[in-house]
Amino acid sequence: MRELRSLCLAVLLCSAVFAQLPTSTLNGTVNDPQGAAVSNAKVILTSLATRIVRETTSNAQGFSRTWRQEITRLTSRVRHSRRPR
Repeated sequence: MRELRSLCLAVLLCSAVFAQLPTSTLNGTVNDPQGAAVSNAKVILTSLATRIVRETTSNAQGFSRTWRQEITRLTSRVRHSRRPR
């Protein structure tokens, strides 16, 4: 019983430490000047402190999400190549 109690305590402490990581999730939508969603746009985030670059791609609704992003000042760029109609 004592081993089980120790194991439960260790699991709880590990999850509490993981929950305190200094990261966040960034959500955004890529729109063109007329307000229409832009799909397949590359969203590039660069940390000003560490110069770590994270990239994601917008979906059909223009939505993009970056997981476990370092909490710091960032620069953002969006790249999309138009295809001729």
